[in-house]
Amino acid sequence: MRNLMLSVALIAAPVAVFSGFYLMMAPAAAVQAATSAGPNLGDMSAFVTIINDVESISATGDFTAAEKRITDFESAWDEAAGTLRPINKAYWGNIDDAADAALSALRAKTPDASSVVGTLADLQIALADPSLQPTHAPKGVATVAGIATTDEIGRALPCEVMLKDVAAELASGKLAGDVLAQATDFQTKALERCNADDDARADGFSAQALALLAK
Repeated sequence: MRNLMLSVALIAAPVAVFSGFYLMMAPAAAVQAATSAGPNLGDMSAFVTIINDVESISATGDFTAAEKRITDFESAWDEAAGTLRPINKAYWGNIDDAADAALSALRAKTPDASSVVGTLADLQIALADPSLQPTHAPKGVATVAGIATTDEIGRALPCEVMLKDVAAELASGKLAGDVLAQATDFQTKALERCNADDDARADGFSAQALALLAK
């Protein structure tokens, strides 16, 4: 998840239709959200409050405003990642996956009402109980150019972390001109993909940069 603001358009479906669908889905999410303290990750109430706001705004059909509010969640979640992720990577990943889905739904060129409602409800469920297993099978650690780009359950590492590693290596100042140029190019590509919320490709570029810098 990133702090990049993307423009989204309102869907053409009448607000009343969306609101009716939302009201059918909201009770289940509300029940799940009532448990604000996620197992082993601590108090999730601040995150739940933001998503409650996003759901309320989405119910009016104003997806532009809803996307703006969920960006507050994205910023807070990214800021807390350094503390929460080491506590339990799997639990953190379950919430992160649900959040990515909700962000994607709201940032679609033409947001789909059912997708927005469903992904927000899933995020509330994950916040209430992050111990739920991910839907995809564990893949193990993936590498690019010999550098790990995922954690042990196959999720892409936060691209900001790898970019910091690249920046630290580049700051050493002991690089040949051609290596510096190649590594800087990979860094630029990694930053571009990171800003596009594409951790997997960003990590791949960062890994290639780190592999060059390690030679």
